[in-house]
Amino acid sequence: MSAIAIAVAFAVGFAFKRAGLCTYAAAEDIVQHRDPGRLLVFVGAIAWAALVVVPLNWLFPRLFALSDSHGLWLTALLGGLVMGLGAHLNRGCIFGTFVQLVSGNLTYLGTLAGISLGVILVDQLPGLVAPALDRTSALVGPGVVAALWLTPLGLFALAILVRPALIERLRARSKTAVAMVLVAGIGGGMLYAAVAGWDYTSVVTGATRAALDARVSGLTLLAASCTLAQIVGGVVAALSDGSFRLQWPRSRPLIGSILGGTLMGGAAAMVPGGNDGMLLTGIPSLAPHSIISFSFMVIAMLALVYLLHRRPVKQTQPE
Repeated sequence: MSAIAIAVAFAVGFAFKRAGLCTYAAAEDIVQHRDPGRLLVFVGAIAWAALVVVPLNWLFPRLFALSDSHGLWLTALLGGLVMGLGAHLNRGCIFGTFVQLVSGNLTYLGTLAGISLGVILVDQLPGLVAPALDRTSALVGPGVVAALWLTPLGLFALAILVRPALIERLRARSKTAVAMVLVAGIGGGMLYAAVAGWDYTSVVTGATRAALDARVSGLTLLAASCTLAQIVGGVVAALSDGSFRLQWPRSRPLIGSILGGTLMGGAAAMVPGGNDGMLLTGIPSLAPHSIISFSFMVIAMLALVYLLHRRPVKQTQPE
């Protein structure tokens, strides 16, 4: 099982890079180029994650867990807005940070440092407690809710197989393979459901908390191994498509990455969850806090791009 999880993590890291996943870049595409293609890639990933992980949870509930939720929706809303602001300052979301790092852009190491700082600030602020995920997913068993949720997702998932152009970006210079969407959605969703704390942001968060409090268990070997495999997969993808360019940190972008990472890390601690977890486990599990937070994160990004960068600019994320 461990070897399979590590292999899947490698494939997911490869797919994340090849698909060019980044919510902030999707917002730029919509505002500057009237191109929703990159956002539809996320919808495709959500659809395939839900169609695979939800039935697996029904069949093997001890192996695959759906995301629980909470009722503090205002916290989720504010967290989404702050996360959107952080992604704007960082010039990339959690996905985009990964894509940039495995492409050799070391400026985004500042984002990881910022995420750690944001977690520390939230954990240390007096009276500030992250909501407990105490509401079970409405999809834990087959029923009307599951049918109403999975049916439209299934139709969209089928549509992108029949007409791949639905998720291809409209500009001829950038295309997204349907296979990469399937690997990112199915593989990423399965990893979130089966391996707690496998992604790099959770590793940063867990390591930060373990360093501050010896009573915190920290990371499991499997989660750390999957994260390393994910990073290696991303680097291999960058090398294979020729997009790997080692870039040393520059002062001004580095400051933006640290500030943006701090906001994203703090928001993720409060939501709780980063936009990667929202997409691949929260939304597929029909967790209201993830749906609300991700929606308002996208709204914040669209508003900021529209107000501050309405004219088309050079693409911030590597293809």
